[in-house]
Amino acid sequence: MTDVRIQDFNENWKPDTNNDFLMTFNGSSESKTRLRDAFYSMVPDGAPTHNNVFRGQNLGALNATHIANIQNGSFHDMFIGDYFSINGSNYVIAGINYKRHHGDTMDLGNHLVLMPSDWSKTPTQTLNPDGKTTHYMQDTDTTAGGFAGTKLYKTYLPQIQTKLESDFGNHLITFRTVVSTHVDDSGAPDQAEWRDAKVAIPNEVMIYGSILNGNNKNGSWNNIGDEDSQLPLMRLNDSERCNNRAGAFWLRDIHSTSEFAPANNFGGAGWGGASSAWNGVRAFFLIG
Repeated sequence: MTDVRIQDFNENWKPDTNNDFLMTFNGSSESKTRLRDAFYSMVPDGAPTHNNVFRGQNLGALNATHIANIQNGSFHDMFIGDYFSINGSNYVIAGINYKRHHGDTMDLGNHLVLMPSDWSKTPTQTLNPDGKTTHYMQDTDTTAGGFAGTKLYKTYLPQIQTKLESDFGNHLITFRTVVSTHVDDSGAPDQAEWRDAKVAIPNEVMIYGSILNGNNKNGSWNNIGDEDSQLPLMRLNDSERCNNRAGAFWLRDIHSTSEFAPANNFGGAGWGGASSAWNGVRAFFLIG
C-alpha cells in the first residue's frame, strides 16, 4: 500500500457499513475489516448490548432472517430505534426481551417490543387525535371500571390487534399484562387482574421511567402491573417520550374518577378528562 498521510484522508460522514473497511497496520503487515464486522467485534449480539444502542435504521419488511435472529436470542443487526416497514406502517423497536420471564402463567421466549412510529392503526383508521371527534379513551369523563372498562380497551385495542395480526401473522405474541378493573371513590384503582393480550397501551413507567400522575393510593400494581421499567426506546431517545411532537398519546394510568394520564407532545406529563379528543393511541406489542 502506498503511504498516505492521515491528514490527506477525506472525512466520511456517512460510512457504508457493508462496503467500507477499517484498515489496520501492524509493523510491515496490514489488514482490513468491514466496518459492520468491526462493530460486532466490540458490541456482541444479544439483548443486553442491543438494548443499549440506538440506531434508527429501516430494516424493511419483517423476514425469516429477522425472525430467526429474534428466536435464537442473538437479535443480530436489530437495535433500538430500528423499524420495520409493513403494509404502510413503520413499527419501531422499543425494547428487546422487555417482558422475558414476566407473567403469572407463562414464560415468554425471546421477543421484540414494537410500537408504531407515530400512531396505531385499525383496519380502517389511524388513531391520531383531531381535537374534536377522537374520544378514544371514553365518550364521557369516567374511569369507572378501570382501564378494563374503557372504550379504548374494549373497542379500539381489538381493532388494533386485527391490523397487527394481518401485518405479523403468527409472529404476534400473546403475553400477560395487568389491567385495572375498578376504582375507589377517590379514583384510585383498587382492583386489577392478569389478562391475556396481544396489544396494550403503555403506562407512565414505560415512558418516563417513574410514576408521575397515576393515582396509586392503593398500590402501584393496579396501574403499573409488571411493566415496571422504562422502555429502552424512551431511555435512549428523549424525543420518543413526547412522540416526536406528533401529538399526545394515552397511557393507562388512572389519575382520578374522571381522568387518565397521557404523554404530552410538548414533553410534559399530565392528566386529562377521559373523553379528551386531543390524545391519540400508540400501543405496544410483542413479536417473536
